Amino acid sequence: MNKEDAKSPKLTVPQIISYCTDELGITFNLMGEEAAMQFLQKNNFFFRLKLYAQTCTEQTKKGKYKGLDFGHLVELSTIDMFLRKLLFKMTVDLEHYLKVKLVNDCQTNPADDGYEVVENFLRGHESVRAYIRQFAGGNFYGANMFSEHVQSPAVWNFVEMMPFVDFISFYGFYYREFRQECTYVKHFDSVRRLRNACAHNSSLISSFKQVPNFRYDMDTSFELLQGGLGIGNGVISSSMRVPVLNDFAVMLSVYTRLVSSPMVKEKTFQEMKDFFDGRMVAHKDYFESYTDVKSAYRFARCVLEYYSGK
Repeated sequence: MNKEDAKSPKLTVPQIISYCTDELGITFNLMGEEAAMQFLQKNNFFFRLKLYAQTCTEQTKKGKYKGLDFGHLVELSTIDMFLRKLLFKMTVDLEHYLKVKLVNDCQTNPADDGYEVVENFLRGHESVRAYIRQFAGGNFYGANMFSEHVQSPAVWNFVEMMPFVDFISFYGFYYREFRQECTYVKHFDSVRRLRNACAHNSSLISSFKQVPNFRYDMDTSFELLQGGLGIGNGVISSSMRVPVLNDFAVMLSVYTRLVSSPMVKEKTFQEMKDFFDGRMVAHKDYFESYTDVKSAYRFARCVLEYYSGK
């Protein structure tokens, strides 16, 4: 198949509705066609909405989905939207408390003047040096406050001048440089993936399938296996091989250990639990026949309960 053959035709919203029924076998029982057209015109677009189809079911050889209703897609996309908002809030909290910890460790480290370690890092990361120069000279909020620190940044202002991906690189570099233990670094891939997915408005729950060769977080998996969650070890092991479930569990594990404000922690966990027990299951009857969805919810809810009690 050449590139021209692979192109999909542009469809209007009414044509998309016909395509759903005629080509994909999607029904409109939970949400009627008129309401579906309104949703596509005002709330979401079909390419993105279709991503959630694989969460529910599979396609036949003829390309039709088994038992899939348009309402399933809308419900999953809505849940995903609210979940992203809550998870982004938690990952931003984590970023803040990571910075607090690093700056405090710098201030109490007699071997660190706050400047040399930054310069050592920048020698191997010239792209970061270029970025902070651009940052300080740009129109970003508060950028003018950093202009005087660009030539010789210190830890306490450097951490505010770079993107999260570069910050976590510096975070690990700092503790290696001073040969200090840092138990969080090995979990940062999960936190970064989740933060970036939320920040870029990516679909989180478009699949609950295990990914071959996925490097799940073994420490968190072992922690959960020993945690008495009330679900079988096989469920835990298989769930941790699903990227979004692994990253959710890892993020909660790091959050409980790193966020030092009991009030922030308690309020945030309660907000997440209210969502899991409220809006997330408002239409749970839609998914009674979808094992992957039910298993993912049960695992995530048990993990949330476990870490909220720490």
